[in-house]
Amino acid sequence: MTLEEGPTPEWPRDLGRFQLLSRLGRGGNAEVFRARMLQGPLAGEEVALKRVRPERMRDAEAREQLLHEAELARCLAHPHIVGFREYGELADGPYLALELVDGTDLGRVLAQCRRRRIELPIDLSVMMVRHVLEALAYAHAATNSKGRPLAVVHCDVSPHNVLLSRGGEVKLADFGVARSRAGLALDPRRVGKQNYRSPELLAGEVSVAVDLWAAAVLLYELLSLESPYPEGTADEVEASIRGLRVTPVRMVAPEVSDPLALVLDRAFAPHPSQRFSSAEQFARALAALSDDRVATPLAVAAVVRGLMGAEPVTG
Repeated sequence: MTLEEGPTPEWPRDLGRFQLLSRLGRGGNAEVFRARMLQGPLAGEEVALKRVRPERMRDAEAREQLLHEAELARCLAHPHIVGFREYGELADGPYLALELVDGTDLGRVLAQCRRRRIELPIDLSVMMVRHVLEALAYAHAATNSKGRPLAVVHCDVSPHNVLLSRGGEVKLADFGVARSRAGLALDPRRVGKQNYRSPELLAGEVSVAVDLWAAAVLLYELLSLESPYPEGTADEVEASIRGLRVTPVRMVAPEVSDPLALVLDRAFAPHPSQRFSSAEQFARALAALSDDRVATPLAVAAVVRGLMGAEPVTG
Protein backbone atom coordinates (compact mmCIF):
# COMPACT_ATOMS: atom_id res chain seq x y z
CA MET A 1 0.00 0.00 0.00
CA THR A 2 1.09 3.57 -0.62
CA LEU A 3 2.05 5.34 2.58
CA GLU A 4 0.49 8.70 3.30
CA GLU A 5 2.47 10.19 6.14
CA GLY A 6 1.64 12.85 8.64
CA PRO A 7 -1.62 14.38 9.87
CA THR A 8 -4.05 16.16 7.59
CA PRO A 9 -6.75 18.70 8.55
CA GLU A 10 -9.38 15.93 8.77
CA TRP A 11 -7.62 14.11 11.66
CA PRO A 12 -8.45 12.95 14.23
CA ARG A 13 -11.86 11.58 13.24
CA ASP A 14 -14.34 9.87 15.54
CA LEU A 15 -15.61 6.59 14.14
CA GLY A 16 -17.56 5.51 17.18
CA ARG A 17 -15.59 2.46 18.28
CA PHE A 18 -12.35 4.00 16.96
CA GLN A 19 -10.68 7.35 16.68
CA LEU A 20 -8.85 7.63 13.36
CA LEU A 21 -5.50 9.38 13.81
CA SER A 22 -4.00 9.25 10.30
CA ARG A 23 -4.11 7.26 7.10
CA LEU A 24 -1.20 4.83 6.76
CA GLY A 25 -1.82 3.51 3.29
CA ARG A 26 -4.27 2.79 0.52
CA GLY A 27 -4.50 -0.13 -1.89
CA GLY A 28 -6.87 -1.17 -4.65
CA ASN A 29 -9.58 -2.49 -2.32
CA ALA A 30 -8.73 -1.28 1.16
CA GLU A 31 -7.19 1.52 3.16
CA VAL A 32 -5.36 1.38 6.49
CA PHE A 33 -5.53 3.91 9.31
CA ARG A 34 -3.66 4.46 12.51
CA ALA A 35 -6.49 4.37 15.03
CA ARG A 36 -7.10 4.36 18.77
CA MET A 37 -9.58 1.88 20.19
CA LEU A 38 -12.19 3.68 22.31
CA GLN A 39 -14.24 0.73 23.57
CA GLY A 40 -13.80 -2.83 24.81
CA PRO A 41 -10.95 -4.54 26.69
CA LEU A 42 -8.34 -2.98 24.37
CA ALA A 43 -9.60 0.59 24.85
CA GLY A 44 -6.72 3.05 24.56
CA GLU A 45 -4.54 0.80 22.38
CA GLU A 46 -3.47 2.08 18.98
CA VAL A 47 -4.03 -0.33 16.10
CA ALA A 48 -3.75 -0.53 12.33
CA LEU A 49 -7.37 -0.38 11.19
CA LYS A 50 -8.02 -1.86 7.75
CA ARG A 51 -11.27 -1.05 5.96
CA VAL A 52 -12.71 -1.44 2.47
CA ARG A 53 -12.35 1.81 0.54
CA PRO A 54 -15.64 3.79 0.50
CA GLU A 55 -16.04 3.51 -3.27
CA ARG A 56 -15.65 -0.29 -3.02
CA MET A 57 -17.98 -0.77 -0.05
CA ARG A 58 -20.71 -2.32 -2.20
CA ASP A 59 -18.20 -4.61 -3.90
CA ALA A 60 -18.82 -8.13 -2.57
CA GLU A 61 -15.34 -9.27 -3.63
CA ALA A 62 -13.60 -6.50 -1.68
CA ARG A 63 -15.62 -7.27 1.46
CA GLU A 64 -15.03 -11.00 1.08
CA GLN A 65 -11.29 -10.44 0.75
CA LEU A 66 -11.22 -8.47 4.02
CA LEU A 67 -13.21 -11.22 5.77
CA HIS A 68 -10.87 -13.86 4.35
CA GLU A 69 -7.83 -11.95 5.63
CA ALA A 70 -9.45 -11.58 9.06
CA GLU A 71 -10.19 -15.31 9.27
CA LEU A 72 -6.56 -16.12 8.46
CA ALA A 73 -5.15 -13.43 10.77
CA ARG A 74 -7.21 -14.78 13.66
CA CYS A 75 -5.42 -18.15 13.28
CA LEU A 76 -1.88 -16.76 12.93
CA ALA A 77 -0.34 -15.94 16.30
CA HIS A 78 3.43 -15.78 15.86
CA PRO A 79 6.14 -13.34 17.05
CA HIS A 80 7.11 -12.52 13.45
CA ILE A 81 3.57 -12.03 12.10
CA VAL A 82 1.54 -8.85 12.63
CA GLY A 83 -0.98 -9.73 15.33
CA PHE A 84 -4.76 -9.92 15.04
CA ARG A 85 -6.82 -7.69 17.33
CA GLU A 86 -10.44 -7.95 16.18
CA TYR A 87 -12.82 -8.03 13.24
CA GLY A 88 -16.26 -6.47 13.18
CA GLU A 89 -18.83 -4.23 11.50
CA LEU A 90 -19.25 -0.50 11.87
CA ALA A 91 -22.19 1.48 10.55
CA ASP A 92 -20.52 1.96 7.16
CA GLY A 93 -18.88 -1.43 6.72
CA PRO A 94 -16.51 -4.10 8.05
CA TYR A 95 -13.13 -3.48 9.65
CA LEU A 96 -10.06 -5.50 10.62
CA ALA A 97 -7.97 -4.25 13.55
CA LEU A 98 -4.36 -5.42 13.59
CA GLU A 99 -1.29 -4.85 15.73
CA LEU A 100 0.29 -1.48 15.01
CA VAL A 101 4.00 -1.84 14.23
CA ASP A 102 5.63 1.49 15.01
CA GLY A 103 8.58 1.62 12.63
CA THR A 104 9.09 1.20 8.91
CA ASP A 105 9.16 -1.49 6.25
CA LEU A 106 12.01 -3.14 4.37
CA GLY A 107 10.93 -1.56 1.10
CA ARG A 108 11.66 1.89 2.45
CA VAL A 109 14.89 0.69 4.06
CA LEU A 110 16.06 -0.71 0.72
CA ALA A 111 15.10 2.51 -1.06
CA GLN A 112 17.16 4.54 1.42
CA CYS A 113 20.12 2.16 1.12
CA ARG A 114 20.06 2.43 -2.68
CA ARG A 115 19.68 6.20 -2.62
CA ARG A 116 22.49 6.66 -0.10
CA ARG A 117 24.60 3.74 -1.39
CA ILE A 118 24.68 2.08 2.03
CA GLU A 119 25.12 -1.69 2.27
CA LEU A 120 23.23 -3.52 5.00
CA PRO A 121 25.31 -5.81 7.24
CA ILE A 122 25.15 -9.34 5.81
CA ASP A 123 24.47 -10.92 9.22
CA LEU A 124 21.52 -8.59 9.73
CA SER A 125 20.09 -9.26 6.26
CA VAL A 126 20.30 -13.00 6.83
CA MET A 127 18.65 -12.72 10.25
CA MET A 128 15.72 -10.65 8.95
CA VAL A 129 14.98 -13.10 6.14
CA ARG A 130 15.31 -16.00 8.58
CA HIS A 131 12.62 -14.39 10.73
CA VAL A 132 10.39 -14.01 7.67
CA LEU A 133 10.94 -17.69 6.89
CA GLU A 134 10.08 -18.65 10.46
CA ALA A 135 6.81 -16.71 10.07
CA LEU A 136 6.13 -18.49 6.78
CA ALA A 137 6.91 -21.90 8.28
CA TYR A 138 4.29 -21.20 10.95
CA ALA A 139 1.72 -20.00 8.40
CA HIS A 140 2.31 -22.97 6.10
CA ALA A 141 1.59 -25.34 9.00
CA ALA A 142 -1.26 -23.32 10.56
CA THR A 143 -4.56 -24.88 11.56
CA ASN A 144 -8.01 -23.40 12.09
CA SER A 145 -9.98 -23.37 15.35
CA LYS A 146 -11.04 -26.97 14.73
CA GLY A 147 -7.46 -28.13 14.24
CA ARG A 148 -7.82 -28.59 10.49
CA PRO A 149 -4.83 -27.62 8.30
CA LEU A 150 -5.09 -24.23 6.60
CA ALA A 151 -1.84 -24.48 4.62
CA VAL A 152 -1.65 -20.69 4.33
CA VAL A 153 0.50 -19.42 1.45
CA HIS A 154 1.18 -15.68 1.78
CA CYS A 155 1.51 -15.08 -2.00
CA ASP A 156 2.80 -11.52 -1.51
CA VAL A 157 6.14 -11.73 0.31
CA SER A 158 8.00 -8.54 -0.59
CA PRO A 159 10.02 -5.82 1.20
CA HIS A 160 6.99 -3.58 1.76
CA ASN A 161 5.23 -6.41 3.61
CA VAL A 162 8.10 -6.92 6.07
CA LEU A 163 7.78 -4.42 8.91
CA LEU A 164 10.58 -3.38 11.26
CA SER A 165 9.62 -1.90 14.60
CA ARG A 166 11.59 0.79 16.39
CA GLY A 167 12.38 -1.89 18.96
CA GLY A 168 13.93 -4.15 16.32
CA GLU A 169 11.11 -6.64 15.77
CA VAL A 170 10.66 -8.17 12.30
CA LYS A 171 7.00 -8.76 11.34
CA LEU A 172 5.46 -10.24 8.21
CA ALA A 173 2.35 -8.27 7.25
CA ASP A 174 -0.60 -8.24 4.85
CA PHE A 175 -2.16 -11.64 4.32
CA GLY A 176 -4.78 -9.92 2.15
CA VAL A 177 -4.09 -12.08 -0.92
CA ALA A 178 -2.98 -15.19 1.01
CA ARG A 179 -4.46 -18.50 -0.06
CA SER A 180 -5.30 -21.61 1.91
CA ARG A 181 -6.95 -24.92 1.19
CA ALA A 182 -10.22 -23.17 1.94
CA GLY A 183 -9.16 -19.99 0.15
CA LEU A 184 -10.24 -18.08 -2.91
CA ALA A 185 -9.47 -18.88 -6.53
CA LEU A 186 -6.13 -17.59 -7.82
CA ASP A 187 -5.67 -15.10 -10.63
CA PRO A 188 -1.86 -14.83 -11.02
CA ARG A 189 -2.20 -11.41 -12.65
CA ARG A 190 -3.65 -9.99 -9.41
CA VAL A 191 -1.47 -11.72 -6.84
CA GLY A 192 1.93 -10.59 -5.61
CA LYS A 193 4.37 -8.02 -6.95
CA GLN A 194 6.07 -8.80 -10.21
CA ASN A 195 9.70 -9.15 -9.13
CA TYR A 196 8.69 -11.53 -6.32
CA ARG A 197 6.44 -13.87 -8.30
CA SER A 198 7.80 -17.37 -8.73
CA PRO A 199 7.62 -19.35 -11.98
CA GLU A 200 4.95 -21.48 -10.28
CA LEU A 201 2.83 -18.46 -9.35
CA LEU A 202 3.01 -17.15 -12.91
CA ALA A 203 1.69 -20.55 -13.97
CA GLY A 204 -1.25 -20.18 -11.56
CA GLU A 205 0.02 -22.78 -9.08
CA VAL A 206 -0.13 -22.09 -5.34
CA SER A 207 2.25 -23.97 -3.05
CA VAL A 208 4.88 -23.14 -0.43
CA ALA A 209 7.32 -22.79 -3.36
CA VAL A 210 5.67 -19.42 -4.12
CA ASP A 211 6.67 -17.98 -0.73
CA LEU A 212 10.12 -19.58 -0.68
CA TRP A 213 11.01 -18.08 -4.06
CA ALA A 214 9.88 -14.63 -2.92
CA ALA A 215 11.93 -14.96 0.28
CA ALA A 216 14.98 -15.82 -1.84
CA VAL A 217 14.42 -12.68 -3.94
CA LEU A 218 14.13 -10.66 -0.73
CA LEU A 219 17.41 -12.07 0.59
CA TYR A 220 19.16 -11.41 -2.72
CA GLU A 221 18.05 -7.77 -2.70
CA LEU A 222 19.12 -7.21 0.89
CA LEU A 223 22.56 -8.63 0.15
CA SER A 224 23.15 -6.84 -3.14
CA LEU A 225 20.63 -3.93 -3.34
CA GLU A 226 19.97 -5.31 -6.84
CA SER A 227 17.25 -7.39 -8.47
CA PRO A 228 18.24 -11.00 -9.22
CA TYR A 229 16.98 -10.59 -12.79
CA PRO A 230 18.64 -8.75 -15.70
CA GLU A 231 17.34 -5.22 -16.19
CA GLY A 232 14.47 -4.82 -18.63
CA THR A 233 10.82 -4.07 -19.13
CA ALA A 234 8.05 -5.71 -17.11
CA ASP A 235 7.60 -8.30 -19.87
CA GLU A 236 11.34 -8.98 -19.95
CA VAL A 237 11.45 -9.45 -16.17
CA GLU A 238 8.54 -11.90 -16.38
CA ALA A 239 10.37 -13.77 -19.14
CA SER A 240 13.46 -13.96 -16.91
CA ILE A 241 11.37 -15.43 -14.08
CA ARG A 242 9.69 -17.96 -16.36
CA GLY A 243 13.07 -18.84 -17.89
CA LEU A 244 14.74 -19.02 -14.45
CA ARG A 245 17.39 -16.51 -15.50
CA VAL A 246 18.88 -15.34 -12.19
CA THR A 247 22.14 -13.42 -11.95
CA PRO A 248 24.46 -15.21 -9.46
CA VAL A 249 24.59 -13.07 -6.33
CA ARG A 250 28.39 -12.90 -6.18
CA MET A 251 28.48 -11.21 -9.58
CA VAL A 252 26.86 -8.16 -7.98
CA ALA A 253 27.88 -8.70 -4.33
CA PRO A 254 31.31 -10.39 -4.26
CA GLU A 255 31.52 -10.02 -0.47
CA VAL A 256 28.81 -12.67 -0.03
CA SER A 257 30.38 -15.87 1.33
CA ASP A 258 30.45 -19.11 -0.65
CA PRO A 259 28.10 -20.91 1.76
CA LEU A 260 25.53 -18.09 1.56
CA ALA A 261 25.81 -17.94 -2.23
CA LEU A 262 25.19 -21.70 -2.34
CA VAL A 263 22.04 -21.25 -0.25
CA LEU A 264 20.73 -18.75 -2.78
CA ASP A 265 21.73 -21.01 -5.68
CA ARG A 266 19.64 -23.77 -4.14
CA ALA A 267 16.70 -21.43 -3.46
CA PHE A 268 16.69 -20.41 -7.16
CA ALA A 269 17.25 -23.93 -8.55
CA PRO A 270 15.41 -24.59 -11.84
CA HIS A 271 13.06 -27.23 -10.44
CA PRO A 272 11.17 -26.94 -7.12
CA SER A 273 12.39 -30.42 -6.12
CA GLN A 274 15.97 -29.04 -6.19
CA ARG A 275 15.10 -26.13 -3.89
CA PHE A 276 14.36 -26.06 -0.18
CA SER A 277 11.29 -28.14 0.52
CA SER A 278 10.00 -25.94 3.33
CA ALA A 279 10.44 -22.55 4.94
CA GLU A 280 11.75 -24.32 8.03
CA GLN A 281 14.49 -26.02 5.99
CA PHE A 282 15.41 -22.72 4.31
CA ALA A 283 15.54 -20.97 7.70
CA ARG A 284 17.78 -23.69 9.16
CA ALA A 285 20.20 -23.27 6.26
CA LEU A 286 20.46 -19.56 7.08
CA ALA A 287 20.70 -19.99 10.85
CA ALA A 288 24.35 -21.03 10.69
CA LEU A 289 25.28 -18.15 8.39
CA SER A 290 24.71 -15.16 10.65
CA ASP A 291 26.39 -14.19 13.90
CA ASP A 292 23.79 -13.79 16.66
CA ARG A 293 26.18 -11.47 18.48
CA VAL A 294 25.91 -9.04 15.54
CA ALA A 295 22.41 -9.75 14.23
CA THR A 296 20.19 -8.65 17.11
CA PRO A 297 16.94 -6.70 17.53
CA LEU A 298 19.07 -3.79 18.76
CA ALA A 299 20.93 -3.83 15.44
CA VAL A 300 17.62 -3.77 13.54
CA ALA A 301 16.45 -0.87 15.69
CA ALA A 302 19.68 0.98 14.92
CA VAL A 303 19.05 0.54 11.19
CA VAL A 304 15.53 1.93 11.56
CA ARG A 305 16.82 4.95 13.48
CA GLY A 306 19.86 5.50 11.32
CA LEU A 307 18.20 5.22 7.91
CA MET A 308 14.75 6.62 8.67
CA GLY A 309 15.70 9.22 11.26
CA ALA A 310 12.91 11.03 13.02
CA GLU A 311 10.37 10.92 10.19
CA PRO A 312 6.97 9.40 11.01
CA VAL A 313 7.30 5.92 9.55
CA THR A 314 4.62 3.92 11.29
CA GLY A 315 3.79 0.83 9.25
